[in-house]
Amino acid sequence: MNVYFDNAASTKLDPRVLEAMMPYFTDYFGNPSSIHKEGKFLKVLVEDARELIASFLGVKPKEVFFTSGGTEANNFAIKGLAFSNPDNSKNHIITSSVEHPAVIDSFIYLKNFGYRVSFAAPDKSGIIHSGEIERLITPETLLVSIMHANNELGSVNDVKAISSICREHGVRFHSDTVQSVGKTEVKPKELGLDFMTMSAHKFYGPKGVGILFKDENVRIDKYFHGGGQERDMRGGTENVPGIAGLSKAVEILESSMNDDIGHYKRINTNVRNELNAAFGGDVIFNSDEKNSLPNILNVTFNPDRLKVPIGLLPVKLDLSGISVSGGSACSSGSLKPSRVLLETGMDERLALSSIRISAGRFNKDEDVTKLIEALKNILSA
Repeated sequence: MNVYFDNAASTKLDPRVLEAMMPYFTDYFGNPSSIHKEGKFLKVLVEDARELIASFLGVKPKEVFFTSGGTEANNFAIKGLAFSNPDNSKNHIITSSVEHPAVIDSFIYLKNFGYRVSFAAPDKSGIIHSGEIERLITPETLLVSIMHANNELGSVNDVKAISSICREHGVRFHSDTVQSVGKTEVKPKELGLDFMTMSAHKFYGPKGVGILFKDENVRIDKYFHGGGQERDMRGGTENVPGIAGLSKAVEILESSMNDDIGHYKRINTNVRNELNAAFGGDVIFNSDEKNSLPNILNVTFNPDRLKVPIGLLPVKLDLSGISVSGGSACSSGSLKPSRVLLETGMDERLALSSIRISAGRFNKDEDVTKLIEALKNILSA
């Protein structure tokens, strides 16, 4: 059986989540907007799920909107705010150069509507510092969007400090928290966020469903036009099985997140120790040990001393039955080096000699042994 160390890309559906979803594929198939009992039953499910998720996040149910995932939620927040500002009275927006493509591409798209975009640069660990954001803010700045944790390096930004600066300047703040939910505490009100996004398949829920949190005091335009679903903010029949699965995944997180985090830390530490033992100074750890998510480890192998198949290490590992990533799953599939690693100052050859190892709830100690053995075989071939 293959060893799966790409949980930052997507996680295995928890069997308990699948069990919770199944009745809504078969027995309960109505439309939540219908007035008959089958529809009303599903409407109750949707609203109960909203309340559970709101409680988990420490927000109000009316501030929680169901989406098709993190990408839609990011687009919803960013474009929704921009399009609620039709006279472009504030036409400057700020993000970072290491954001997920769903954020960067949304910002670039808004240039077509007269918005000026500034990109904050990371330090060598991928961190975006609050001082850099303050330097970029102008009186015309409408929005800042900085991810809570980087999806390739796992580096965690001090979004609370950034949100404080945004509030001082009257600027709205959005944070993509897709990677960090379930790996660290994320409470949008405590962090000072106007918007945050999350996606179920990153924490053992189904693909195709996510959340946008929007502070009740912030006005944005709707993103999907159609029916009056989601309090007339997101048209389209609700994905009931997906919402049921998302709700169950969050319910499981409420009781198991501390255990999950402990498990990630143990696996991560084990991988670090075994890599050091096997390769010593020929392995560079790009993920900051003290300020990164517990499940993500990004490493570079020295191509001058090891037989690194430049750009092909994830492929070689895949052929050995080990699944890892060379970067973000949403921008991989080619031999191009990781944009994130290049932005941190790494040269192209080293970036192409790097992999991301991301642990999950279902990884075991023997998976680490298999990973190290596969790397030894490849790098000494």
